[in-house]
Amino acid sequence: MMRFTSASEKRRMHLCIWRSSAAEAKAVPAFTLIELMVAVSIFAIVMLVGVGALLTMVEVNKRAQGVNAVINNLNAAVEQMSRSIRVGSTYYCGESAVPPASLILSQPEDCPVDGGLLLAFEATDGDPTDTDDQVVYRLNGTQLERSLEAGDSGTWVSLTAPEVIITDFRFFVTGSTPLSGGDTTQPRVMMTIKGTAEVQGGPTQFTVQSSVTQRLIDI
Repeated sequence: MMRFTSASEKRRMHLCIWRSSAAEAKAVPAFTLIELMVAVSIFAIVMLVGVGALLTMVEVNKRAQGVNAVINNLNAAVEQMSRSIRVGSTYYCGESAVPPASLILSQPEDCPVDGGLLLAFEATDGDPTDTDDQVVYRLNGTQLERSLEAGDSGTWVSLTAPEVIITDFRFFVTGSTPLSGGDTTQPRVMMTIKGTAEVQGGPTQFTVQSSVTQRLIDI
């Protein structure tokens, strides 16, 4: 047991113990209030930037999916047209989207320069002696339509979705006159399509061109 000879020695000993405890307390590492505020501010800024980038990526992905869906719809319509035109015959190209009489539709007609708004032809399984079974494609307003009955009223079916807004659609036909009529050019149909797709984030423009040559040899 430690004994003090005087009160002054006892006070000096207490003072040494207090100074030792204070020194040990100061040696413990810790954050100050300012450091904590700075760390929290940096974390908040990083999170804000990260969330903003994530939301932007989500919007871009939705727009890309919308554009892809619209283009797939348009490609399906063009591919369906190309297949039926390729195996058809007796192509008629009209400058007006309003179909003429079926007797006129069943006659071959070129439109190589300015193009036409309507295309009619005899389907591969059609009857050449029946003038009312012509397949007809046209642009009606902003939608692409098809008729399997020579363009009769009530027989038109839309091939494109409402989101596909076609502003210009032209058929360019050459070589429609058969070989027996003196035309030695193989029948060929070229389609040009321009329009916009209404998708999330605003409309996007597109241009499509497709060329089809009649499979039946006519040269």
